[in-house]
Amino acid sequence: MSESHQIIIDGYNLIHRSPDLRPGPERTLEESREKLINLLSWTVGSGEARFVVVFDGAEGGGSDPSGSERVQIRWSRPPAKADDVIRTLVEAETEKGHRVTVVTADIEVARHARAMGATVSISDLFLGSVLGPQRAADTEKPTSLSKTEIEEWAALFRSRRPDPTGEPGGD
Repeated sequence: MSESHQIIIDGYNLIHRSPDLRPGPERTLEESREKLINLLSWTVGSGEARFVVVFDGAEGGGSDPSGSERVQIRWSRPPAKADDVIRTLVEAETEKGHRVTVVTADIEVARHARAMGATVSISDLFLGSVLGPQRAADTEKPTSLSKTEIEEWAALFRSRRPDPTGEPGGD
C-alpha cells in the first residue's frame, strides 16, 4: 500500500459551515476560497498529505493553477457537480492504493467514499482540528442536523469497513 494520503475536500460544503470562511459583508466568495486554500497550505502541518479541494461550477472545469504543491484545486464542469468530481477522484485514488480521506457534510458523498474504502471526516470536525480547539470553540454553532441525518451518519459510521491489513481501527 502506498504511503500517499490524499485528502479530498468538498470545498463549498466546508466554506459554508464556518463563520471563519463563509462569505458575507466582509468577505467575497473568492476571498473565502482563497482563505481556505491558504489555511490548508500553511496551517495544516507538513507531511505526506496532499489536498484536493473541489468546487462547483467553473465554466472550464478541471484543475486550477492557483493552488500550491500541497493543495490542488479542481472545478466541476457543468452539468457535473463537485460531488461527481469527488466520487471520480475517490475511485481513482483508492484504485491506486492511496490512502484517501473525504471531508464533507454531504451524506451521499460520504456513503460513496466509505463504500470505496476511504475514510470520511465530517466538515465540522475537520474545521475544529484545523482551527484548533480555542478557535473552534469561538465559532458559532454549526448548522444542526436533523434526526434523520444524525441516524444516517450513525449508520454510516457503524458500517465501517474492516481494515484489509487486519489492524484494529485501520479505516
